[in-house]
Parts: sequence; C-alpha cells; structure tokens
Amino acid sequence: MKSYIDELDRNIFNFVEYEGYDDRYPSLSMQAFSSDFYDEIRHASRRLFQIFCKAAKVFQMAPDDFARNMDMPDNLIPYLHKSNALGLPTWLSRFDFVLDVNGNLRMVELNADTPCFLIESYYANEVAANYVGRKHPNIECRKELHTFLKRMYDAVLSAKYGRNQYESMRANRESLPKDSFVFSCFHDYFEDYGTTQFLMRELKTACPEADTRFISFYDMKIDDEGIPLEDGSHATLLYRLHPMELLIDEQTPDNEPLGEMFLNLYEDDTFALFNPPESIILQNKSFMSLVYALYLTDQFFTKPDRDIIERYLAPSYFENDFSALDDGLYIQKEIWGREGRHVQVVQKRGDTSELYMEKLVDNYDDIVCRDSKKVMYQDFIQQKRFTHTVDCGVKDGFLTLSCFMLGDQASAVGCRFSPEEIAGTEAYFVPLLIE
Repeated sequence: MKSYIDELDRNIFNFVEYEGYDDRYPSLSMQAFSSDFYDEIRHASRRLFQIFCKAAKVFQMAPDDFARNMDMPDNLIPYLHKSNALGLPTWLSRFDFVLDVNGNLRMVELNADTPCFLIESYYANEVAANYVGRKHPNIECRKELHTFLKRMYDAVLSAKYGRNQYESMRANRESLPKDSFVFSCFHDYFEDYGTTQFLMRELKTACPEADTRFISFYDMKIDDEGIPLEDGSHATLLYRLHPMELLIDEQTPDNEPLGEMFLNLYEDDTFALFNPPESIILQNKSFMSLVYALYLTDQFFTKPDRDIIERYLAPSYFENDFSALDDGLYIQKEIWGREGRHVQVVQKRGDTSELYMEKLVDNYDDIVCRDSKKVMYQDFIQQKRFTHTVDCGVKDGFLTLSCFMLGDQASAVGCRFSPEEIAGTEAYFVPLLIE
C-alpha cells in the first residue's frame, strides 16, 4: 500500500532501505503531540545546553588528571582548550530524551560530536506531514538550519581574515574569498554519506557563493599547510562525520600519529573544524555525571539551572560513585559506547550488583567505537509504552525523542521507535505531527 515513504527522495534519504533489515527504516504510522510539548522539549534542550556549556568550562580548567579519570584519550587532552569561531564547545548537537511512565521528558544522551538523524528531522518529517495534510513541529527548521550554516560560514571566514577585512570583502563581491568548505566521511557508510551530502547541500543553499567539496576520508591527505585539494588550494573548514575519539589514534601507513598531526594543523589555524575537538568533552558519557555532580554540590549552578537539571536530566554518576548509591536499577553505559553497544541494566543490592537486562546488538561488529576503560551509571527510567506500525505489522515499544541544537539555538525535533527499552540500530524513524 502506498505511503509517504514512497515520496521520500532516495537521493536525499539514501538509507530508507537498509541491507540486513527486513523492514524499511521509517515507520508507516506517525506520532502526534501538542504544540506545548514541542515547546517544552526545545526549552529543555536550550537550557540544558547552557548548563552543559558552563560545566564544559569546569572540565577545561581542571587538571589533566581529571580528564584522564573520565577516560579521555591522553593524547587528545592538549587539543581541548582552543577557542573557535562560534565560541561554543559544539556547533551541531542532538539531545535525546525518553518519556517516563507519567509522560515526563528525561534527557538521557547528548551527541555533541557527530550527530546524525538530520535527514529524518529536517527533511523526511515534513514529507510525511505534507503527505497526510497535517501540521508538524519542524515547519521553520530548514530555514533555521540555513541561517545557522550562514552564521557558521561567516564566523569561520571572519576568524580567518578578521571581521573588518571580511566585511570589506563582502561589500566588494568581486573580492570574495575563495575558501573551500570540505565535507567528509567514509563514503561507503550510507547513513554518514547521506548526512554529509545533506549538510553540504544545505550550506550551498544558505551560501551560494560557498566553495563546497566532498572528500571521502579514504582519499583525504594532509601536508604542512593543512588539507590539500586537487586544485592546489587548501581547505578552510572541514566538516568531519568521524568520531574524534577514533581520529586521534589513527596512524599513517608509516605508523606516524596521523590524528595528532591532523590536530596540530588545526591548532596552527590552517583550517577550522566543524564540530571542534572540544565537542568530545560533551560527547563523553561521563560528562553527564560531571553535570550531575556539580548539581549535587548545591553551589555551582543557579537556582533556575538546578531546577532544569532536577526536572529533565536523568541522574548520572561516575563509576567510582556507584558503590555509594542507593539500591535499585541503574543503566550502565561505556564511556565511548555507541548504538546501544555494551549497555546493561544492573540491580544494585548493597555492595553487590547483578545483571537485570542487557542490550543485545545484532550488528555488533559493524558498530565502530573506541574501547572504553570506564563506565558511567544513570537511574534506570521506566518508560511509557507506545505502539507503531512498521512493514511487518504493529509493534509495541518505546520512543526516543530528539532535539537538535544549532549552536546555542534549539531547532528540529525527531522521533525514533524501538521495541526494546534501550534503543539501538533496530529503531525506526517515526514522523512527528502536531495534535
């Protein structure tokens, strides 16, 4: 039977059908909430972002041993203090929330380094809503994305040339700089390739004068002047859909420290990075434990900040603090885990704990992530149940609701549905509507 899925442009949404899965990735059914609900998730994300930025400064000012205790790669620590064109620790990020049994939003993850789910939220959600003639919560968000990318483009060039010189260049259009904004991922990973191409096209729409280019990470090189391009020029900015915690340890064929050489060039201002290296501070899952520890001190955050943390942030703890916690169910996450890999729910009883539930990942070997030396813990949140229709029929499960941050501004929201309480690669994209 024909549905909105047939209207999705596979040149944009290139992973509707995914090898190894019987069902298509988008669900056939849609999910509606009130306008007030979407206002709340954006408000929560905006305020949490402000709070996380405050905590990031604490991390950056702390001794290096503090970072090491959070399982930060030792060779990455020197690169986490440089200022950047937007003055923010991450430029593009995504908060993930679940709904507890009472329908309250609880924030459980922040992808601050390499967030995907853009195509679903900024493109496919609107296609679905238009198909059924319903209002949706992201109606202005594509414009917001264009505004943000233009802001980023201008900020990077202003940082390179100086604001006055760049403004003069813009006034005299014939002297506009010929700077290349390069977008990169491993081109044979479909979701990353689609996301990278989508962002590159959106930047070109926002800034028609921009010189945008795609280079696969397989083909990227570096030299003493930065990232060389085929015409002999060098990249001014690199969008990288590749985790920083993996990049830092990569080697050249001659066993030279490629990741460190790459970041040394960044430190020397040969190019800008989108997202900047310090996004890894917020990506580190123990960062939520830091935020919650600062909340518990009752001294660092303001009363309004504390109210937001108490209402929305799932209580989060460092590994070393687990023994002192009350008995109950806790979710255990590896610091660098992705897609639900190695996530467990444990039952704590006194000084002992036992496995209560474990996330089983079908495509375990396909999930590329750094081996973690540490874990963190969160209160396990019992979630509200939903039903949705997918290709194989009706399923019962749980929602993960996301909100993108464009710099410090809350933007598009998105939804995934999983038959499992801990969502992973089995989750479906669900379009959001307004009640």
